[in-house]
Amino acid sequence: MYEFNGITMWTLQALAIDFVIIIALFVSMKFIKGWVSNLHANDEITKRDNFAFGISFAGGLVALAIVLTGISSGAFAPTLLQEALQMGGYGLLAIALIKFGHFFQDKVALRKVSLHNEIVKGNTTASLIDFGHVVSVAIVIRSALFWVATEGWHGLPIVIASFIIANLALLLVSQYRVQLFKRTNRSGDCLQQAILDDNLAVGIRYAGFLVGSALAITAASGLAPYAADNLGASLAYWALSALLSLVAFTLLHLITIKIILSGCDISDEVNRQKNVGVATISAATSFAIGISMATLLGA
Repeated sequence: MYEFNGITMWTLQALAIDFVIIIALFVSMKFIKGWVSNLHANDEITKRDNFAFGISFAGGLVALAIVLTGISSGAFAPTLLQEALQMGGYGLLAIALIKFGHFFQDKVALRKVSLHNEIVKGNTTASLIDFGHVVSVAIVIRSALFWVATEGWHGLPIVIASFIIANLALLLVSQYRVQLFKRTNRSGDCLQQAILDDNLAVGIRYAGFLVGSALAITAASGLAPYAADNLGASLAYWALSALLSLVAFTLLHLITIKIILSGCDISDEVNRQKNVGVATISAATSFAIGISMATLLGA
């Protein structure tokens, strides 16, 4: 069989199948988004020019792309049919997990505000927080896929279990931000009220911290050993590593942002003055710390 740099005709066929399925999954996100939102995606994007809906929809596409990098890594299945079923099955599972994690974060972490209703109204802050939720969930799903060193469907239960643990960890992150906002906000308003007021700076900072936290959680994949013959212990180590990574991330972020923006009352600038520049620097710092931890400690 003709081979060029390790790529054979069979490999090209498998790649073609994977790309067809990936594109189909991307296209399906549009219809799923409209169905879940009970809206017509085209009308929201083109007729109403709903910028918030566009950001939320883009978040779903980015999230799916992130998860697919975890699905498509590794060796191909033994047959083209198995490759198609594996890519399509895991892709649909990824969409389901993203939606479930997204729903969990929205309904549990921020119970006093409906992000969906605010996005329909065109609330950009709500869409940015929605973006942060869905992308952070996708990052932890990808981390779980890479952590499970098993080809095929055998690693599916452990992927779902680690996904649940990671979502609980992200819930702790969300509650930390909610309580921190309440403690540092001089006007006494809660984070949910800032979302209703469409405080763009708050949305940027919150979303950035969530994504950075999710990246930090991926460090657990490199710290926790995975043993297929002792899944309970593997999950326990992974959960402990995820929590330790979050604590380290929070401390590193706090120290770094205080040094970068020394002499600046960050909470006042973001919460009361709605300073988008300060919020963006804070979000970028969160991302920088998170990606650094993922690179240095992750699998």
